[in-house]
Amino acid sequence: MLLAEIEKPLSLIEFQCESVAAAVASGEPQALESASNALREAAVDFAGLMDRLGGPQQAGPELRARLKKLAEQLTIQRENLIRRSVVVERALHALVPATRKSTYAAPAGRAGGYKAFSA
Repeated sequence: MLLAEIEKPLSLIEFQCESVAAAVASGEPQALESASNALREAAVDFAGLMDRLGGPQQAGPELRARLKKLAEQLTIQRENLIRRSVVVERALHALVPATRKSTYAAPAGRAGGYKAFSA
């Protein structure tokens, strides 16, 4: 009974998670943004539904297993996004070296910035 009420929203979240995975793999920023926003909206809607129904403890083991699998997929997507971010950052540094953060302060000039006056 309870699973029938949440099947459609849960399937939507699973679909959106797959869309995010495809967008990360494709490297298209607009597709990733769109898929991420759709996933977030589906997750918020699902959380509201679960609150109205009494939470996941009211559901059976099948729902809990699907939620656990979904949480694992989201963790994998987060790690993939971090990896993609590092690749993009390295490529940016290679193309535009000035984007690197300097470890040391810029040189102050001769003798720490002191200018000698000549007469």
